[in-house]
Amino acid sequence: MDTIEDPCLRHLFDGDPVFNVYNQEVANLSVGAPGPDLLQHCVEVLNKSTQHRLEEEKKEGKYYLFQYGITAGLWECRDELAKFLSRRYGNSVAREHLILTCGASHGLQLLLNTVLSPNGIIFVEEVTYMIALDVFKQFPLMRIITVPMKDDVVNLDAFEKIVAEERTKGNFFLSDQKIFWAMFYTIPIFHNPTGMTLSADQCKRLVEIARNNSILVTCDDVYNLLYYGQGLPPRRLIFYDESQDPSYRGGNVVSNCSFSKILSPAIRFGWLECSPRVVNIIKTCGILRSGGGVNHYVSGIITSMLHENIEDEYLDKIIEIYRERLNALCATLDRFLPSCCSYRRPGGGYFVWIHLPSGIDSKKFVEWCQKEYKVSAIPGSRFSHTSEAKNYLRISIGFHTKEVLETASQTLCKALLTYIRHQVGYDNNAK
Repeated sequence: MDTIEDPCLRHLFDGDPVFNVYNQEVANLSVGAPGPDLLQHCVEVLNKSTQHRLEEEKKEGKYYLFQYGITAGLWECRDELAKFLSRRYGNSVAREHLILTCGASHGLQLLLNTVLSPNGIIFVEEVTYMIALDVFKQFPLMRIITVPMKDDVVNLDAFEKIVAEERTKGNFFLSDQKIFWAMFYTIPIFHNPTGMTLSADQCKRLVEIARNNSILVTCDDVYNLLYYGQGLPPRRLIFYDESQDPSYRGGNVVSNCSFSKILSPAIRFGWLECSPRVVNIIKTCGILRSGGGVNHYVSGIITSMLHENIEDEYLDKIIEIYRERLNALCATLDRFLPSCCSYRRPGGGYFVWIHLPSGIDSKKFVEWCQKEYKVSAIPGSRFSHTSEAKNYLRISIGFHTKEVLETASQTLCKALLTYIRHQVGYDNNAK
C-alpha cells in the first residue's frame, strides 16, 4: 500500500544533516541560494514595497490587485520590470516581450509544454543545472542529448554537427504552436556549474546555429545581473537574436529569469523574455488563461519595489557582498588548492568549478570529506546526464558569509591534498 512521507521540514535543505546548509556543524558549500545574512533584508524590502502597493490600491479604489490578472502578467509590473532590466542590462527590453512566471523552473516548464514538439529533442551541455535534468526526465517522449564542452562552455563545432545529424533522424510532431523540433537548454552567462560565460562571437554563432536549424535556445539567465566586474554585465544571448538582422527567423532565443538569486527564492517571481511568436503562443496556455496569469498579488508588490528603486538598492548591496565573497574564495584557492587541481575565476554568478586530477572520483572524495572534515561540495557527476565529469567539484558563494567561505574552502583544500596523496599515482604530484 502506498504511503506518503511528510516530515516537519522548514526549508528545501532540511532533513539531511549533511546537506542542511543551516547545520553549523557541517560546512555545506553546495547550495546555490542566499543565506540568512542576506535574506534578513527582505523584511524591510518587502514591508516598504507592500505598504506602497496597498496605499496605491486604496487611492485607486478598484482593488485590481486582488482580482484575476491578465494572461501575460500584471501590465504595470511588466512595464516596471522592462525599465529595470533596460537599466541593468544596458539595452532595451520591451514590456510586451515579457511573460511573468513563478520562477525560472516554471518558465522552463511552460516552454516545454507549449512550443516544443512532444517527441522533440532537448540538447544539454556535458554538465548543466542538475534540477533541469530532473525536469526533462518528466517528458519521456523527448530525448535528452548531451553536447560536449570545451574550456567549460559548449563546444559549438560539435554542437552544430550533432544538431544537423539529429534533425534528419526524427519525425517530429509540429504544429502552429509546437513550432520547434528541439530545444538547447543552456546557461550562457556565469554558467551553472562552471561559472564561465560565452564570448560575443560564441553568442553570435550559437544564434546562427539555432536559426539555421530551427531550434529554440532556452537561456537560464538567473545569474546575469550578478556581475562583479566594472560597468554593465555581459550581453545576454537574446541580445544577438536581433529582429533587424537579415537572417532573423522570428526569434530562436528565450531568456528565462527569476528574482530567486537577486532577492529571495520564496517570492517565486520570474519572467520569460521572448520574441512575439513565442509570446503569442504562451499567452494561449491554459494554465495562464484559467488562472489569470500567475502570482498576481506578488507582481503588484514587485511593481512597487521596482518603481521605488528598492530592488536596485538591494541588488547593488548584494553584488558588493558577493564580490567580496568571490575574492575571498579565490584568494583561498590560489593559496591552498593543490597544484594538481585548478579552477577558473568566474566574472559573476554563484559558482566556482574545481578541476581535479583525472583519476580522482569527486563523489567518493565528497563522501570521505563529509565524514572526516565536515565539509561538503557537489561532485561533478551530479551535473551530467551521462554521469560524466567525475573529477570536478562545484563550490557556491551564495549562502555562507565571507568568513565561513574562507575557513571551509581552506579545509576543503587541505582535505583534497590529503585525499589525493593517498591515491595511487598521485603521491609525488600533489603539493
